[in-house]
Amino acid sequence: MKASEPHQKSRKIRRFTPSRKPAGIFCVGVVFTDTALLLLGFFLAISPFILQPGINIRLPASPFTGGARFDSMILSITHGGWFYFNDERLDAPQLAAALETAATGNPDAPLIIEADERVPHGTVIKAWNAALGAGISDVSMATRISAITEDLP
Repeated sequence: MKASEPHQKSRKIRRFTPSRKPAGIFCVGVVFTDTALLLLGFFLAISPFILQPGINIRLPASPFTGGARFDSMILSITHGGWFYFNDERLDAPQLAAALETAATGNPDAPLIIEADERVPHGTVIKAWNAALGAGISDVSMATRISAITEDLP
């Protein structure tokens, strides 16, 4: 008997011999799949509690809705007179340059102006003129849908 094989005799008299090979990579895949599904469930359960930063805008009401295309650009005007375009806070002189840059990058995209109902009409017209000057021909105004009142007898 060699020193490298001390259990050679016991290996011959052993009654149990494994009939299957170990699963190998399949077990690792199951562990990763279980972990991924657990994390997915956790994030889906927690996601409604995460506050998204945004701009407080109270849109005026209108019974007419035109609908917006998916690829439209959105310009938001707050009550304080600030313009928000492409996640940037702009003032009136910066707005024209930002609109021109966006119009050259995507010339067919419409622009939707969503302005607070307390914004002066002149500020909205300045934004509209800046959009037309930048070469955007399709400009729309965003409104919220007015509630339908029901007359009770």
